[in-house]
Amino acid sequence: MAQPHASTGQVVAAGLLGPQLLGAQSTTLVMDSDLQISRLVLTKGHCLKPHRVRRRLVIQCLEGQLIFETMGRALTLSPGDLCHIAADEEHAVRALTDASALLTLFGTHTDSSDNSGEIS
Repeated sequence: MAQPHASTGQVVAAGLLGPQLLGAQSTTLVMDSDLQISRLVLTKGHCLKPHRVRRRLVIQCLEGQLIFETMGRALTLSPGDLCHIAADEEHAVRALTDASALLTLFGTHTDSSDNSGEIS
């Protein structure tokens, strides 16, 4: 059964997972025609392979440490750090430690085949 997405005006718990981080899975919290907010959970060493999405993207590290690769750079994101990129910009994410982040995709959804990357 699919997890329901939050409705407009609904409070969503999107804080630190702490001890529950290792048992958590990535999940989409909010989804509508021009906004998607997901919690990305990656264990140390795992990554989202290089990919593109058709919306603008903001990634904010909540806990742990991530490498966000985009525009020919490898950016280290620590808790509280965020980075944004334009639509269709290739990017990848790698976990230096067990980590979670919020991913916000916004703008007009133009293609139902948006690919969030393959975890390896």
